Amino acid sequence: MKKLTLYIIVAVLALTSCAQKSEYERTLGLLSKANSLSKDGGSTQVGVFSNTDWTVEMEPKVSWASIDRFSGYKSGYLVFDYEVNYGRARRVNLVFKAGDETMTMRMYQSTAIADSACDLTLDAEVINAPASGTIEEIPFSTNLLYNLDEMYLSLSYPVIPETPWITLESIDAEKVVIKIAPNDSGASRLANLKVSHTDAGSVESAEGEGDTVDSNPITIVQSK
Repeated sequence: MKKLTLYIIVAVLALTSCAQKSEYERTLGLLSKANSLSKDGGSTQVGVFSNTDWTVEMEPKVSWASIDRFSGYKSGYLVFDYEVNYGRARRVNLVFKAGDETMTMRMYQSTAIADSACDLTLDAEVINAPASGTIEEIPFSTNLLYNLDEMYLSLSYPVIPETPWITLESIDAEKVVIKIAPNDSGASRLANLKVSHTDAGSVESAEGEGDTVDSNPITIVQSK
């Protein structure tokens, strides 16, 4: 019985050694494709398996996270630092390259703000715009102050125009500024507008599959 136990231990150690060896002999390898981060901020190590030179970039560039190195030789690790998240769920991709191989790790940071607690409020119901076009400042309030740079306009039209005639100029904690182009269509026109924000979804979500919250809708009416 003791001999059998010894054989099992030796076999397990041999398999573990082979697995580790095969990882280290790869051109490029990562322990996982995603890493879930605490909303409270902190630091974590990211292991890289390689038998050659490798590089890494952050996509997109973000202000809330940083790495301590952008290249390496053979297997090792880098340190990923990240700040407290006061906004909605967010992520950044670490894109590794070695030889002809490319691998991506999603660094996902959770949030304490539930979708139901998100507030985006436009203080208007209808805006009447002149045919000559105009710049409109719409009073705005939100509790997503750390996500202002990621907000966008959601527009819908009863008649879809060839080109959008309402564009976003800026968003801050007090107002949304939009530009309404001159109306040369020969008829009055109408659009419905909301301010929206899409977060990172969950750690498993693919790019662009986050959860979206919207403000109340307002109607833009432009004379002919």
